[in-house]
This record gives sequence, structure tokens and C-alpha cells, in this order.
Amino acid sequence: MSMQDLADPFTPESQSKWYRGMRHFWHPVAYSADVAEDKMVSGRLLDERIMILRHKGEARAFMDVCRHKGAAPSLGWIEDGCINCPYHGWSYDMDGNLANIPSRPEMNGIVNVGLEKYQCRESAGLIWVSLSNAPWGDPPGLADWDDPTMLWQSPIVYDWETSSPRRLENFVDFSHFPFVHENILGTRDKAEVDDHKVWREGQMLRFDRYVQEPNDETMKALVGIDDDVITVHNRYYLSLPGTIYLLRIFPNGKRYGLYMVSAPTGPATCRNFWHLGSDFAKTEEELKFLVDFELMVLDQDQPIVESQWPEHLPDALSAELYIKVADDVTLAYRSWLFELADEFLSS
Repeated sequence: MSMQDLADPFTPESQSKWYRGMRHFWHPVAYSADVAEDKMVSGRLLDERIMILRHKGEARAFMDVCRHKGAAPSLGWIEDGCINCPYHGWSYDMDGNLANIPSRPEMNGIVNVGLEKYQCRESAGLIWVSLSNAPWGDPPGLADWDDPTMLWQSPIVYDWETSSPRRLENFVDFSHFPFVHENILGTRDKAEVDDHKVWREGQMLRFDRYVQEPNDETMKALVGIDDDVITVHNRYYLSLPGTIYLLRIFPNGKRYGLYMVSAPTGPATCRNFWHLGSDFAKTEEELKFLVDFELMVLDQDQPIVESQWPEHLPDALSAELYIKVADDVTLAYRSWLFELADEFLSS
């Protein structure tokens, strides 16, 4: 390992190539259901303030900064098809163009400034934004989102003090299950990770696993399987840079889906959006059980992931170690992420 590799992990995340490359991807800023007609929601993406609004049913995204004195237009109001800043009433049309200066109306049409407008799309119950005018691919979808047999719920977002790739990798780090989630997602006497194929498919990395795991009393009743240990078919769909969909298929065909997107809000911080769905949980109590289970898993993961140092990924693949099979997904993910970052920054 060279001295350059040793120093690389501690380069500030904001200077790393993959972080700068994140501007070229799609990232979620809000749940679609949280943005009502003619209402504004503020978020953060790559250390920029983002305003999301919906007008005539269409979601739009702007930098949440008025060009006058920097106040947040999202704290204002929408009237007559214009965004009105709460500080001095400056208004902007739905393309971000300055429409009115109340204190000096004679300057209307002369002062040529506007709100920074971003690419904005809706997919999988989320509003996605790219800070690039030519983002890579499409916002990730969710194949089973419109399946009438699957009942979906979208719990409140959660923020972690780590980079979004660290959070994403934690989700697909199979060798931590028996230790961080002992007797829940695995057991220490079966810590070995079985060989599995990882391949690129469109904008995704794909991989499947068959795993043996404990089956507690509540899950026995929910899925209708009495065995204490069951083998579950886990199908993974990882869309770069921060989206993962895990579809779990139980031995009797029952399905459970966990969809998570980690958005980079800034260096070493991320906001995580998620959907849970199944074709077996129907009652309020059953739905709550699924959310509470996942929250328990998150509570176990968070302090471990936030303890990783540095909080972000090093730019050099050789700066950290990889174990064959156990880290195959991590290596495939980082290799593609860094490859794309190189392409974005060289174009």
C-alpha cells in the first residue's frame, strides 16, 4: 500500500471525486405525498438548499435561496402562479424567472435574475432532483410499487452522520448480520457468506441470496410458517448511487419488500427515504410490527456505521481491504461508482 493510499481516506469528502460526481445522479428530496398542490417543502442535497413545490400537479425544484438577500422562498407562499419570498415579497414564476419587486415595481423586467432551477422527476412515491442538466439515467423505480397485492407504507425519513455510500453498503454487507443483528438476521455459528453472483443490469447491480434465518413467533403467524428456522430467497436490486430494493420471498411464496434510498445531504451526512411493502400484513398492528422491526435493525446499525472512519469512501479502491465473496457487492458497487465519477468529471 502506497503513502498516497494511506493519506487518501482522510481527504475531505467534498474534495473526493465520487462526491463531486454525485451531482450527476438523481437523488430524492421528499416523499411525493408530502408535497401538496401549491405548497413548498425545503430539503438539502449535496450541501445545497433545495425547494420542492407542486403546481398544477407538477413537481418542480429550485435552489431555496432568494436572489435578493438570500432568504428561503420555501417559507413564503404561492399565489397567481408565482413563488413569493417571505422577506421582501419578491416573486418568481414557475420557471424561476423574477416576476415582481414590490418595493420598486418600475424595475420589473429590467432586473434579470431568477431562482436556480433543477431537473425534477417523480418515481416510486418520491420526488427526485439532479443538480446536473444532463443526469445519468432515470430516477430509480420500484417494480412492485403498483402491484395491487402489495400494501406499502412510507415511514418517516431518518438522518445519519455518515456518507450515503456508507449507508448503502451497510444494507448489503452480509457478513455483519450475525454480529450486529445476532439471532435476528443471522447467528454467529453460521457467519460464513455463501458465494453469490453480482452482475450489472441496466442502471442496477443485481444479486440473489438464499439465507437461513430465525423465524420468531410473530413472523410465524404473519407468513403462515411454523418452522423455527426458514430459508428466504432475497433478491437485491441496487440502483446507483444510493438505492436498494430487497424483495424477500418466503418458502410459501409470501413476499416482503424493503426499498431504501440514501441521499447525500452534505459531506458525511445523508437522509434516508424508505418504503415497506408486503402481501401478508394487512392490519394496523401487523403493519406497525414490520416498521418497528426495521427500526430495531436501524438502531443496531446506526452507531456502528456512524463509527466508521473516515465517514466517507476513499477515492482509491486500494485504501480499504476486501474479502473475497463477503465483500463482492461492496467491490462491485465502489468500482462502478468510481468509474462513473471519472466519466462525469472528465467530460
